[in-house]
Amino acid sequence: AQESSTSSLACLPVAIGMRAVRRFAAGAARPIRARGFSSGAEASGGSNALPAFVVGAGAGAFGYYQYDQSQPKTGIAEPHKLKLILFGAPGSGKGTQCEKLTALFGVKHISTGDLLREHVKNGTALGKQAKEFMDKGALVPDSLVIDLLKDAVKDAPKGWIIDGMPRTAVQAEFMQKEGLVPDCFLTLDVPDSVLEERICGRRLDPETGAIYHLKFKPPPKEIVSRLTHRSDDTADKLKNRLKAYHDNLDSVLGVYRSANLYTAINANRSPDAVYGDLVGNTLKARLNKWAGA
Repeated sequence: AQESSTSSLACLPVAIGMRAVRRFAAGAARPIRARGFSSGAEASGGSNALPAFVVGAGAGAFGYYQYDQSQPKTGIAEPHKLKLILFGAPGSGKGTQCEKLTALFGVKHISTGDLLREHVKNGTALGKQAKEFMDKGALVPDSLVIDLLKDAVKDAPKGWIIDGMPRTAVQAEFMQKEGLVPDCFLTLDVPDSVLEERICGRRLDPETGAIYHLKFKPPPKEIVSRLTHRSDDTADKLKNRLKAYHDNLDSVLGVYRSANLYTAINANRSPDAVYGDLVGNTLKARLNKWAGA
């Protein structure tokens, strides 16, 4: 009875948080007012009162943590791990959003490209198998990539966010069969014309790995001379990359639509607005899973 009560109480702040997050994502972003509390701006008659999203994300994350702590730990599998697949074209802001979600929920970010390179570099058994195909210029088989993912999620006690997979319907179905089933499949939607402006202005700092943008995120003047421009961050090459992205997305949407896991996010907005939408949909997916658990 006590465990049931704990779970119910944990879901309460998540439900309150969800309402606030939905208001923020819908553009309402009205301040949350509580007795005895107001932001300085609100007290002075300003318009910068505490946004609903801040309260929503905080309450939701707190509820998620409390509920997770109330669950029995079997030592074999965590029944309430957070599992997300985030899909986005080059320049959609996927890297930024993965970083934020990873920090908020404490989950592991798994990029299939980085994962493959890491295994090859470290000379693991799976990496050696993958290198044989890469050296021949052949595609790494789906079964091997899935094995890499299955190995990566073992070291993800709180859950995971996968990006870079699946790229085909066959891969999506294979992932489902192997237990790599997300709570939700989220796409970051941005018009191709906007993506071109974002991509072509990107610059990389080879010393720190930081990515800047000449217009949207200007680099410090003292490092401008050492920045590099990726060879595929050009308009011509971007067209091919976007075509590949759209082809990949079209091929996997059916799998996640039929499972009622797909949600499209308008990512042609500020990073904070996109983040609010992602958090809201993630918490909604968690609530649905808890209700059906």
